[in-house]
Amino acid sequence: MSPATAERKIKSRSLLGPVESERLERLAIIEDTAEKVFGNADQAKMWLLRKNLVFGDDTPLSMLDTETGAGEVKKVLAAIAYGGAV
Repeated sequence: MSPATAERKIKSRSLLGPVESERLERLAIIEDTAEKVFGNADQAKMWLLRKNLVFGDDTPLSMLDTETGAGEVKKVLAAIAYGGAV
């Protein structure tokens, strides 16, 4: 969602649609997981915004548009946290 759309929804007190709500939930879950894995919000944010070859040179954040992409990000975070193969 663009910042302008978000601002418009806030001003009009509009609810998020189903797709927007699902993406926001995925983002919140991944962000929380990344903060636990990396130990703080700044490191997690840096990882989420940095291109990663595991995701075809995309950012982990860009993968969160779909549930499948979010699953891939969860797998990589688990591998980082527990030392496994991706």
